[in-house]
Amino acid sequence: MAKSKNHTTHNQSRKWHGNGIKKPGSQRYESLKGVDLKFLRNMHFAKKHNKKGLKRIQANNAKAMSAHAKAIKALAKPKELKPKMPKGDSRKLDRLALLAHLKHGKCARAYMARDHRLSRPKAKAPSQDPGCNSSSGSSSCSQRCPGPQGCSGPCKGSIIKASGCEDRRTGVTPEPLSMGTGVLLCYLYT
Repeated sequence: MAKSKNHTTHNQSRKWHGNGIKKPGSQRYESLKGVDLKFLRNMHFAKKHNKKGLKRIQANNAKAMSAHAKAIKALAKPKELKPKMPKGDSRKLDRLALLAHLKHGKCARAYMARDHRLSRPKAKAPSQDPGCNSSSGSSSCSQRCPGPQGCSGPCKGSIIKASGCEDRRTGVTPEPLSMGTGVLLCYLYT
């Protein structure tokens, strides 16, 4: 037997109490009087049962916001660090500090590479050596002992002596390769 319409428990209008006092309506939906009642019921059901989903959404939002903040902090430009200049007279430390400089490091590296390139030992022919101070024209600078005393004898085979040349150069004469030949190596110190 089918149920009567009078026994339904949903979608009923407000009832009057037996003593004549009317039930107060919901304060929340006073402005929604023209809205469909089925929609209002579904909204109430969703609010009642969606607390777990709401908490999950809030947690995801918090995670997304923290990740966003981390990304912004990583992308923020770091402050320029001034290089710490070493104390003391150490030339090596001064060079390293100059190389590590943010602005001057590139130019300094190029300058030092050029300086290193220019200060490489270059072999010179014994007859074409105008830089050395030799008094006699017959013997070349590489075959003499061009020391500060200016001895005129030939260099000994295993002894390497330094000589003073023009333009702040210091020459080193290695042992002769064969009889009568030798190479003068000059280094430029800055």
